[in-house]
Amino acid sequence: MAYGRAWIGALGTAAWLVAAPALAQQNQPIYPAYDGFLQNQDGSYTLSFAYFSHNAGPVTIPPGDANAFGPGARDRQQPTTFLPGHWRFQCVMVVGPEFDGKLVWTLSHGGTTTGTSQRMLQSNWNLVEGAAELARIDYAKALRGVCLNRAPITRVLGVSRGDGPTMTTAVGERLSLFGSVHDEGLPRAAALQVRWAQVSGPGTASFSDGTAARTYASFSAPGVYELELTGNDSLLSSTARVKVTVTAAR
Repeated sequence: MAYGRAWIGALGTAAWLVAAPALAQQNQPIYPAYDGFLQNQDGSYTLSFAYFSHNAGPVTIPPGDANAFGPGARDRQQPTTFLPGHWRFQCVMVVGPEFDGKLVWTLSHGGTTTGTSQRMLQSNWNLVEGAAELARIDYAKALRGVCLNRAPITRVLGVSRGDGPTMTTAVGERLSLFGSVHDEGLPRAAALQVRWAQVSGPGTASFSDGTAARTYASFSAPGVYELELTGNDSLLSSTARVKVTVTAAR
């Protein structure tokens, strides 16, 4: 009986030692960042905000004291789920010509509170890198002063450009598909949907999991196939396509 209690205690200590680093990695600061701005032809501004998270996994911070804009409206549809790493263009908003450059996004997590720059219209914040991302925003029709819902960014990694086949495999083999779908998290109440589909081909393309961006595909017959990855946030969607040359079984 004493041995059993000692063993359980040892397991508990080991579990705590394993859990402690993991807990620490989820209790690190999250830094909001300001990407910069573009001034539009009508005098309005398109602003972009980013964030950097030191945590090992996703962290959720609901709108409120720990996740707020100011002055003015605190909840501007900013991100509430923060993934590990540096993520640019996560809140893109349009403000009117009267904007004075005083808008701060503040985040608190892991005992640290940080905010973005209060000098938003200085010339050094005029975006050059990434300007094309903001130029696609229809600023004349966009809601003012809130983070805008944009279509997910959908890619197939490792695929070369051009019209010819970009990947090769054989009948009876599994082809690794490294898809990537990322969204800024809007609408907040909707789940991001991911789907692989066959567009064309002489046989049937089968997916090990057609609802996962990274999955495997197999093919029933030789020939050239076209596959499509779709990301959908419930209101907007985007696609990426890949061509695959399939040879006879080896």
